Amino acid sequence: MDAPQSFLGKFFSWRGEVGRGFYVVAGLVLFALKWNIDRLLGHHFFSISWMPYSYLLPGMDLPTALKDRQALLLMLAGTALPFIYVGVVLTVKRLRSLQLPRFLVGFFFVPFINLLFFAVLSVLPAKSRDRETDAGAEEVPPPNLLAHIVPRHPAAAFFFAAFAAVLPNFLLLWLSIYLFKEYGWGVFVGLPFVVGMLSALLTGVHSKSGWGMCLGVAAFSSFAFGSMCLVLAMEGLICLAMAMPLAVPMSILGGVAAYFIQAAYHANRVPPVLLLGLLLLMGAESADDREPVTFPVTSTIEIDAPPEVVWRHVVSFHELPPVEDWLFKAGLAYPVRAEIHGSGVGAVRHCVFSTGPFVEPITVWDEPRRLQFGVTKMPAPMEEWTFYDHVHPPHLDGYFRTTQGEFRLERLPNGRTRLHGTTWYHNDLWPAHYWKQWSDHLIHRIHLRVLKHVKHLAENGE
Repeated sequence: MDAPQSFLGKFFSWRGEVGRGFYVVAGLVLFALKWNIDRLLGHHFFSISWMPYSYLLPGMDLPTALKDRQALLLMLAGTALPFIYVGVVLTVKRLRSLQLPRFLVGFFFVPFINLLFFAVLSVLPAKSRDRETDAGAEEVPPPNLLAHIVPRHPAAAFFFAAFAAVLPNFLLLWLSIYLFKEYGWGVFVGLPFVVGMLSALLTGVHSKSGWGMCLGVAAFSSFAFGSMCLVLAMEGLICLAMAMPLAVPMSILGGVAAYFIQAAYHANRVPPVLLLGLLLLMGAESADDREPVTFPVTSTIEIDAPPEVVWRHVVSFHELPPVEDWLFKAGLAYPVRAEIHGSGVGAVRHCVFSTGPFVEPITVWDEPRRLQFGVTKMPAPMEEWTFYDHVHPPHLDGYFRTTQGEFRLERLPNGRTRLHGTTWYHNDLWPAHYWKQWSDHLIHRIHLRVLKHVKHLAENGE
């Protein structure tokens, strides 16, 4: 048995264990200390208000117009290093007290999931150290109400666990979308993780489940969740397909966590803690009035015509040919034609898409070099692919917004032109950089449809 450690030794020494009470109190105190350090330094050196919920999305809550943004990030990283060390030490000791593998400390570094993981470790008592027992008495596991609900047959337990995990999380999805009005980390990271973890835990109520059962039911529950969203007209097939590369791995990660935690004493406490913790985190995320991230997308094409000719077809162009790209046929909005009323700064361009017109007041008219415009009105970015007559999830309204666009014409030798098309957009879906990969690809496909049409018109003198 290890000798008792000093108070400081509990924070800095890798030896020994810590109980749930010490783990919770130490975590909250360290969080408060870290926040006050960052709050004071941020106010003094950068004149910003740093709130506790800012840690929910590290690096995403900073004002985009902040000149010293990189310096602020370096300061936050610098102050975080000692707290990361102590946090890892305490988490390793907590895992040791629960007789769980120490490599699970890796969850400490997964954004959003680390908060749920902290909640789980805070409620699981160690068998012999967090619980007082009579001397010499054998510790008996407490009654598990779930054992009376979950079927004993493995196949029946598999399907029961999957759908039992989906139902409460579907309610949380509804709350996030319609009450909190948030498509964030809670929806795309937290929900899949919790669905996978709950389903795997439920299969292990009667006896410990193996790797195959835990990972299989976690993945199946993720697909079941998506299918329910489709059947109940919560989402269309295209958006679900884009979310799956993120959601399925998160569900499997939840299954991995459940495989080890299912053996812990009082593991039946985990499901309500996960659901309540996810609900609270979703509420905190919605309270964080963060700025949407702005991204530019530029596409380029070379045209065998001088800029003076290309310019005319950039400003406006007649009907484009029917779409051949399968993405457009699947429901992604695509450009049909462009019209302009007036000329010069103040003129208004209308780029008509399959779902409606973009209204684009001209802000820069530098003929034949540069045409820049804002966007005061935009249509829905897509028509959801579904077997219902009409599905219009809330994320089609305002979560993706085009803010401005630009054409730049670069004169090349031999009477040729390099045409650059750029779109700036706001993305209010999180994790923003995950959705950026999809948005950039889709906008690039839209750009190419327009640029190729302009190339055809300019080169054929139409």
